[in-house]
Amino acid sequence: MPDFARLLPLAAALLLWAAPAAAQTRVAVTGSVADTTGAALPGATVVLLRPADSTLVAFAAADAAGAFRIRAVAAGAYLLRTTFVGFVPADRAVTVGAEALDVGQVVLAPDDGALGEIVVRAQQPPVVVRGDTLDFDAAAFHAPPGSTVEDLLRRMPGVEVGRDGTVTAQGETVRRVLVDGKEFFGTDPTVATRNLPADAVDRVQVYDRRSDTAEFTGVDDGARERTINLALRPERRVGYFGSATGGAGGDPGGASGRGTGLAGGVGGTGLRYDAGLSLNRFAPETQLSVLAN
Repeated sequence: MPDFARLLPLAAALLLWAAPAAAQTRVAVTGSVADTTGAALPGATVVLLRPADSTLVAFAAADAAGAFRIRAVAAGAYLLRTTFVGFVPADRAVTVGAEALDVGQVVLAPDDGALGEIVVRAQQPPVVVRGDTLDFDAAAFHAPPGSTVEDLLRRMPGVEVGRDGTVTAQGETVRRVLVDGKEFFGTDPTVATRNLPADAVDRVQVYDRRSDTAEFTGVDDGARERTINLALRPERRVGYFGSATGGAGGDPGGASGRGTGLAGGVGGTGLRYDAGLSLNRFAPETQLSVLAN
């Protein structure tokens, strides 16, 4: 009995360790996409959404055989949305458990427009795979008011933002951020991600860009760099937008030495302040921005 009593704390510790491990188990969701004739639809986009708010959780693209595999999905209830250009999107409720889930074949019907007086308004998919480009719908990620592009990127699956502002997309470091296909204050990605407001962005496009030499000469040298293009909302492509921040505090007496004792300048921190300004003017032919700190 004494030996058993000594083992109880160890057994309890093992149970506490095992419970979170089980809760964090993630599995794969697999299946295939085909049209009504049974032909595979390679490149079809398959996304998992939270039913409550349609937030994108994970996504995958169908391969050449129409098969897809969404990796590392946590247990729960989801909406599986499948889209392909020229076909009517298909939604299916799925529940992911502790084991891998095969949803079978998803069949998409051609969108021939012959719907008579019936009008179907399909929701814009949160992410679309177009060739080698991932095209995210910024509105699907619900960035709070006042957020920057950096905050928006943190909400997108497969995209990570480090403390220093470094952006990684699908495992590769983003070397360049463009705004409507144009450079924004040189080649430092953080200038755009930390200064442009999230609500000005319509779509976030992730792709591998050819080198500057290849772009200039037209000769592909094989070099690629992971790039993000921020496509602005139509109403933000012409006009002004920006933001300003500021704050101050501390002990003003400490800066000049005025005052005595603990309440005065002896040992005071002085007045500290911080201010920032981002003002942008965009037009079809020009981009004009002022950044100040």
